[in-house]
Amino acid sequence: MRHNYTLFCVVLGLMLLRLFTLGSYPLFDTTEARYAEIARLMIVTQDWITPWFDKGVPFWGKPPAHTWITALSFEAFGISPWSARFAHWCTGALSLIILYSFAKRSLGVRIAQASILILASCIGFFIATGMVMTDPALMLSSTLAMASFWLCYKHNNRAAGVIFFFSCGLGMLIKGPVAVVIVGIAIVLWAIWQKRLYSVIKALPWSLGLPVFVVTFLPWYMLAESKTPGFLNYFLIGEHIQRFLQPGWQGDLYGTAHVEPKGTIWLMWLIVACPWSVLFFIRFFKSPDTRAVLFSSEIKTYLITWTIAPLLLFTFASNILSAYVLPGLPAFALLVALYFEPFKGYIKIGLISFCFYALLIAALIFGWHSKDSEHTTLSAISKPCPNTPVYYLKKLPFSGRFYSCGWAELVMDDNELFQLIQTQKTSYVVLTHEQRSTFLWPKNLQCDVLSENRQRILHRCVREHH
Repeated sequence: MRHNYTLFCVVLGLMLLRLFTLGSYPLFDTTEARYAEIARLMIVTQDWITPWFDKGVPFWGKPPAHTWITALSFEAFGISPWSARFAHWCTGALSLIILYSFAKRSLGVRIAQASILILASCIGFFIATGMVMTDPALMLSSTLAMASFWLCYKHNNRAAGVIFFFSCGLGMLIKGPVAVVIVGIAIVLWAIWQKRLYSVIKALPWSLGLPVFVVTFLPWYMLAESKTPGFLNYFLIGEHIQRFLQPGWQGDLYGTAHVEPKGTIWLMWLIVACPWSVLFFIRFFKSPDTRAVLFSSEIKTYLITWTIAPLLLFTFASNILSAYVLPGLPAFALLVALYFEPFKGYIKIGLISFCFYALLIAALIFGWHSKDSEHTTLSAISKPCPNTPVYYLKKLPFSGRFYSCGWAELVMDDNELFQLIQTQKTSYVVLTHEQRSTFLWPKNLQCDVLSENRQRILHRCVREHH
């Protein structure tokens, strides 16, 4: 009993470490600052249908569910890095709760406890559960879908079957069809492997589930296309086909496509699932007699296909991120718990992970990293928000838009910037160190440095009176 209590305390400690440090470091470019700024614009415009990338530019890259939860957190707690990340921390906490409930019902309390410690101590889960991005929410919907399907299939639970369809609809609102494809790959592959495809299809309550699935996501898709025509073509064709099949896809409206060698997703998974991926393969290769355990029951083979489904989907994709493996991570945690049973080292590994992640967060807090954010640059004017434009020359980071409360403006030409600030009584100008050495300031302005970071310098320019 004491062992179980300590194990829960380690899980709680890992989650609280993440929770209490969510606001201890700024939002970094590009992913976090971009999605936080989109949510901030949702609050400012009160447009809960179309996420906006910039003034007059709709964001068609993702459905709005992850933006909704960030915006709701802003409404509840104010606009800050902590509140931006808190919503996504909640999705991670809910994923742990769902995994525990599913494992407890299917495999017992001991395995359930071990599985949530394994998941909570995976480095990818710890980092993602507290980042402003879509993937923690996708992990939540896929975990709910896979758990509810198993309960529907094994226990003839029609309510669980309806929840399965709802979860798939929720995935459509979080990341789109790719959410359904990942779940579909896992279930269909398992059903074919176990020669149960017909019984799997028959087990689901299609007559009630399909309407629930459609009603969950379709109204927003129709409203989004009606409000900003072109969304469906860009999102369904561009984001879901061309992005993954065309290396360096040039159609991305919101940034630069990532180019990775095909098959890199498996290496990414190995890193994201650390330390347990390493421990798993050490045991797998050092103890060949234990390998048969992995295939000794239906639920273990189900967990295998659930784990590898996102990896199979993105094996031949070049435009990928490490977070794409997250939907299969809860299954891997449960599989490891079964594979290692009995195992007495969970608490020790959990505590080592806690110490390592504490050091990782300390590095973020004290700036021992190479990540960029305009928080430091704009610190002199961000509280309260400025009421005059903040001009950036040639490049405007998303964190600049967020920390200027939307007052940051991009100016592409030196002469244009010269003319803009020359006519204003007070203005703010952000230049890189290189730009500052060559920019010619108007003679009628007194420009002083307010703050700077390793990349940029903030100036306040005041027109002199003669």
